[in-house]
Amino acid sequence: MFHCGYAGGANGSRYERWREEFGRGWIGVDFEPIGGEQIVSEIRVSEHAYLGLCRLQGTPVHMVLRDDIAAAARGYFYLIIASGSRLQTHQRGRAIDLEVGEMALMNACEAARVTQLLPGNRWSIRIPQTLLNGVCRGTEDKVARPLAVNGELAGLLLHQMETAHRFGAKLDAAANQAVAQHILDLVGLCVGAEGDAAHAAAARGLAAARLDAIKSDMLRELGRPDLDLDRVARRHGLSPRYVQRLFERAGISFTGFLLDRRLLAAHRLLREATNGRRKVSDIAAAAGFADISYFNRAFKARFGATPTEIRAGLLDQRRRDG
Repeated sequence: MFHCGYAGGANGSRYERWREEFGRGWIGVDFEPIGGEQIVSEIRVSEHAYLGLCRLQGTPVHMVLRDDIAAAARGYFYLIIASGSRLQTHQRGRAIDLEVGEMALMNACEAARVTQLLPGNRWSIRIPQTLLNGVCRGTEDKVARPLAVNGELAGLLLHQMETAHRFGAKLDAAANQAVAQHILDLVGLCVGAEGDAAHAAAARGLAAARLDAIKSDMLRELGRPDLDLDRVARRHGLSPRYVQRLFERAGISFTGFLLDRRLLAAHRLLREATNGRRKVSDIAAAAGFADISYFNRAFKARFGATPTEIRAGLLDQRRRDG
């Protein structure tokens, strides 16, 4: 993870040091503030195998690709995503206005400018040109042109990037390689992969992104007793059978995943000191269990002890430590 920030004018030694740090960590650009003389900017970059992900947060600014850009950056495409602010990109004599959620592809070896029009954030992905060319034909023809990307695909790409950014440092090399492949698959679909390449990307990266999004959604709603396969499938615009297959490919059933996460949530609540006087039935309900008898049986099968025994054992341990 690479992280740097700056607040000040677009001149002076502090600015020069930050500009050079930004260039080494991501890409060499000059910054021109919009609507004032001050720049406030924070950049976070994470590397995942052959891909780089960057989240830039700050004030409105022009970012102009420098003439002295390092040769190492010349073999890359950059996918620019207007995640939290309207943007405008300029390259090859064309200007593209990007509303929030829209994206454009740029080539690092040509003159370019990206303008952030409002305070907020944007994401970008640094992709080796050879790899993206292998996923999507005619990629050069897509540079500096509007990309027609549906809302689901754009949302899944952003979710994958945010997850990778948050947990990438904790992943081993194999897991980071898989993350990079899934994001590359999604980028290929966004740029316009066709035929066998599109089919492979959908079966691999798109399926993985959908499963991750579904799991995240389920974890947020564990406490709902009506959380079931049909409800989840409807929320994501998918068929129940397709959702089942996503879980089966990952080696678990939908029901098995839901039950295990609810039991883990209940186990965590039982071990929290703030819940010491809370009824076991209340904790079970908070984890999404409507039937206390079923909860007790499932809990003992999962952890080898009843909820009351887990709580009692924890209390005994605290007394011994105390």
